[in-house]
Amino acid sequence: MKHTEKKDIIKKYARTSSDTGSPEVQIALITVRIESLSAHLNEHKKDNHSRRGLLGLVSTRRKLRNYLAKKNPEALAKLDHEASTLKQIKKDEKVQVTATKKAPAKKAEKKEVVEKKAPVKKAPAKKAAAKKK
Repeated sequence: MKHTEKKDIIKKYARTSSDTGSPEVQIALITVRIESLSAHLNEHKKDNHSRRGLLGLVSTRRKLRNYLAKKNPEALAKLDHEASTLKQIKKDEKVQVTATKKAPAKKAEKKEVVEKKAPVKKAPAKKAAAKKK
């Protein structure tokens, strides 16, 4: 997250002009980090170190949301409403982008599939008769 993005988020969710640590601001900042890490992990599925960090962020956000639900449920409802509208906007943008993309051209001819025969396995050789005494 760039510094300007962080400032914009803080300005949007802050209670006062100098507020940077209220639960609303922290939840918003953590949510942006979670979205970024989720996108990273969709591309890099085996990155377990980042996955562990993501789980920690989700846990921290859950704790802050629980705290905010106890102390100021109206603020939590406002956060949830704004988050749902942002998700809907992003979803609509994705739909528009996929609608403008052209469908892939169909292949005129399909290549013939050549059947390969499995190699024949030889039976193991018989062992010589037991040693005579």
